[in-house]
Parts: sequence; C-alpha cells; structure tokens
Amino acid sequence: MVLGGCALQPDYRASDTSAPAAWSVASVAPERPAPAMLESWWRALGDPAIDALTEAAFADSPTLAQAVARIDEARATLGVNAAARMPTVSVSANLTRAQSQNSSAQTSSPTLLSTSASAGPSLSWELDLFGRVRNSVEAAQSRLDARTADATATRLSLAADVANGVLSLRACENSRRVFVEDIASREKTLALTRLRLKTGFAAPVDEARALSGIASSRTSLASQEEQCTRQVNALVALSGRDASSVRQLVGAAGPTPSAVPVHMPQAPDTAPELPASVLAHHPDVISADREAAAAWADIAVARANRLPRLDLAAALTGQWIRAAGSTLDFTTWSLGPSLAGTLFDGGAGAANVSAAQARYRLAVASLQGTLRSTVQEVENALAAQASAKARVVSAGEDVTAARTTFEASESQWRAGSISLFELEDSRRQFASAQDAEISARRDQAQAWIALVEATGGAITLTPESSSHE
Repeated sequence: MVLGGCALQPDYRASDTSAPAAWSVASVAPERPAPAMLESWWRALGDPAIDALTEAAFADSPTLAQAVARIDEARATLGVNAAARMPTVSVSANLTRAQSQNSSAQTSSPTLLSTSASAGPSLSWELDLFGRVRNSVEAAQSRLDARTADATATRLSLAADVANGVLSLRACENSRRVFVEDIASREKTLALTRLRLKTGFAAPVDEARALSGIASSRTSLASQEEQCTRQVNALVALSGRDASSVRQLVGAAGPTPSAVPVHMPQAPDTAPELPASVLAHHPDVISADREAAAAWADIAVARANRLPRLDLAAALTGQWIRAAGSTLDFTTWSLGPSLAGTLFDGGAGAANVSAAQARYRLAVASLQGTLRSTVQEVENALAAQASAKARVVSAGEDVTAARTTFEASESQWRAGSISLFELEDSRRQFASAQDAEISARRDQAQAWIALVEATGGAITLTPESSSHE
C-alpha cells in the first residue's frame, strides 16, 4: 500500500468527441502526403515570399516566444512536483560560543565560557500513501502537454497569418495596378476628347466627364495604396523584416507605378481527413483535453490533502561541547515515520475538493465547446473553399466578357458610334470584373489556408493538384 498508494478516484478518461461520420461538403478521395508537407504546409502554395516571411516570423516572433516560455514554465513546474517523489536530504551545522554564570564550586571564575558545535545530515521523505504526489505530477504533466499543444496552435496560426497577409498584399497590389492601368486608359481618352473638342466633334461636358473619371480613379488609387501600406506594415509586425524587404519579396509597388500583375498563388486541391482524425490531432482539442485531465488529477490532490500524511524522517548528528575545561562529544541518530492529519478545518478541505470538481466541470465544458467550434470551423472553411472555387471560374468568365465589351466600346467611341458615357460605363464594368476576379483568387487561397488552420494541419493532398499560376 505504501509503494502503490491508495487510488482515490479512477484514471482520467477522455470525453466523448461525438464527431460526425463525415464532413457535409463532399471532397475527392485524398492521397496522404509526406509528413514534411504537414509540418511545412504553406510550401504547397509555391510562393517564395510566404516561405521566406514565415521562416522569418518563426525565428523572431514575440507571440511564439511567449508560447515557448509557457512550455518552459510548465516543464519547470513538472520538475518541482516530480522532485517530491524523492527523499529530501539536507545538511545542517552550527557553532555556538556562550557565556553563563558559573555555579560550579570547582572553579573560582564567576563566569563560564562554553563552546558547542553540531553537524550532520537529515532525510525526509513523504510516503505517497494516498497519491497526492503522484496526482500532482500527473496534473503538471498534463499541463505541460497542453502548453505544448498551445505552442503548436500558435505556430500554425502564425504561419496562417503570414500567408494570409501575403495573399492580401498581393491582391491589394493587383487591385492597385488595375487602377494604374485604368488611369492610363482614361488619360488617353481625355487626350482624344480634347482633340475632338478643338475640332468641334465633342461637347465640353465630355471633357468634364473624362476629368471627373480620372479624379475619381486617382482617389481610389490613393485609398488602395494606403490599404497596401497597411498590409505591408502588418507583415513587418509579423515577420520582423523591414518594409522594403517585404515589398521586394512580394513584388509590391516601388517608386514607379506599374500595371503588370504580381503573382497570385493558387492553392492545391486538398481534402480534410476524417472528422475523428481531425479532432484527435487538433492542437486546440489536445490542449483542452489535457487541461481537463489536469483538472481531474487536481481533484485527487484535493482529496488527498484531507487525509493523513505519512512522512519518513531520519537524522544523524554529531555534537561537540567544551565547557569548564572539559570536552564532551557524542553522536545521535533518529529514524522513524510520522503521521499527521487534520481533525477539524472548518470545512476548508471539503470546499477545496468542491472547487476542484467545479474546475474540472469547467474544463470539460471548455473541451466540448472546442470540439464543436472545431467542427464548425472546418465546415465553414470547406463551404468557403467550394464557394471561392466557383467564383474564380465565374469571375474569369466575367473578366473575359467585360474586356471584350470594353475593347469593342472603345473602338466604337473612337469611330463616334457611341457616347463617352457609354464608354465609361463599359470601363467601370471591366474594372469591377477585374477586381472581383482578384478577390476571388485571393479568397480561394485564403479559404485553403483557413481549412488548414481549422483542421490543425490534418489535410491531405489530392493526386491531381492544379498547377500554380
């Protein structure tokens, strides 16, 4: 009984996950990738900027450093609790010089000087009779596992934030270049309108309409450039790289405006693993489950604190005493157990047990909430992925049709067949279609990132993945 301890409650059992049998959005049969792909999932996008900025963020991220510090703290706590399993050996020594009144008739001195010294080791060891130490170690180990899972989730979230930031900046930059191209086209239209105005083939209102369109596009361009700068600043904060390096990696605008689109990566075809596998390996679920296990062990610790504590103590002491010209030395030792318990504490022990039970129920409820939110996030990511894929196709068709319409309208306007108002209307439709296509391609890649983050990286690549643009 002393060696094994008395179990005050059964071992912790994980809560029922109640995972759905399959995801609601159908997906193609997956092919499991190599483990390295799951560790560096962002490389599947084939974007050098995402790869470089993600590695920079891992190397110098305050958020990730905080997560690692929490792991170190939990590991140290585990070491402290595990040390209680072993005996504690200490050494003490003291030397005393004292003066007292002499009451002995052997000497005539009114005072007596004495010197005493003692030294020796002592041992104390708690015999874990009711599992207090064992359960405290289990609780600390579970919390270390939870902090490790938290760090994994932080790493996953950090990589997702960097990838989303790069995609947003690329989309913003492409939209900016659409405005640059639109302004250049409008300036050509203004020049032709002024020539017509001089020859009497255009009304002054046409020139005013062209100027108004240019001013409106320049206003939109300024707003777009501010948005792109904000995206750059966000990536600077995430990665620790300077703004010029971020712009150079992403291909964002330099001092000279450009209308050439920047690379927009296309997400590979993937499918999430089965719900039970996703929930079993998701870092958020693992963290919540380990917190529940720690709370369960804390109940046993609280119960053990109400019961007697059995300690084994041993001491070996050598003493030396010199007084009145004589010396005395001897050695003492002691060995034996001691049993101590609380007879009355006003209900404090019972209250501590009730508090531990309440914390366990809270941890279980948090685990159930994490399970449900994880399923919801995966389902939402799958729906967003399907929607974005459909929108990319329709947006591409819309751009093709709008470009054809604009080019035809421009030719008709040059020939004098239509008014400038009709030309501007087709130009707006073309710019709107281009912006919608850029947003759809960005959303498609970000939906894939959201799926990776929602599943905790539990995704598989399909055998036939689309090539990158």
